[in-house]
Amino acid sequence: MFHLECLIYILIVIYSLVYQIKSIRLYKKNKKRVLKNASGLFVAKDILNNNSLGTLYVTKINGKYNDHYDIERNVIRLSEVVYEEQNISSCCIGFYQAIKAIMFNDNKKRKEEKIKHIIVDYANKISFVLFILGVASKAIDVMTLCLIIMIVIIVIKYSYTNRKIDIYNKNINYLKKEYKLKKEELDEIENYIRTLINNDLSLHIINNNY
Repeated sequence: MFHLECLIYILIVIYSLVYQIKSIRLYKKNKKRVLKNASGLFVAKDILNNNSLGTLYVTKINGKYNDHYDIERNVIRLSEVVYEEQNISSCCIGFYQAIKAIMFNDNKKRKEEKIKHIIVDYANKISFVLFILGVASKAIDVMTLCLIIMIVIIVIKYSYTNRKIDIYNKNINYLKKEYKLKKEELDEIENYIRTLINNDLSLHIINNNY
């Protein structure tokens, strides 16, 4: 039983790593496909404006693969390349971070999410510590508790998935019209956005984010 629980934990972590690798691979692939005026900044601002959130800041940060929505300050932060370059990758990332900002645009909802974020963050850390202790001591009860916490975290964060897809569906036609997207470009964007959503879910296994 102990070995089975260790295997389950390792498989969940592998799932997380697979989606992170897939996300990076799609970023590199779509970065080569130019999309006129579709920088991360322009796309994020257009989607926010279309949802009456034009006053929300979109800022540039140093680094790579660290684009995110900062729920604490209600700001979208994009890496320099995504912020400036005009291609499908920048378009998708700007669009996706705008989706997350739209999810938490209500002040009351944002306060609730901050509390949930702190709880899940500590739960993630506790789960990891329990895994180390469980492996070191070969304690089945400790490993079982570790897996229960991890699964609860995933279930909580999975609830965001359908909300993100719903916001995507409500805004994709606007994006198509605004940037005169072709069918193959739309297909690439949909594939990439869905990968980003699954990647975010996978990141909850080893980290806590939105």
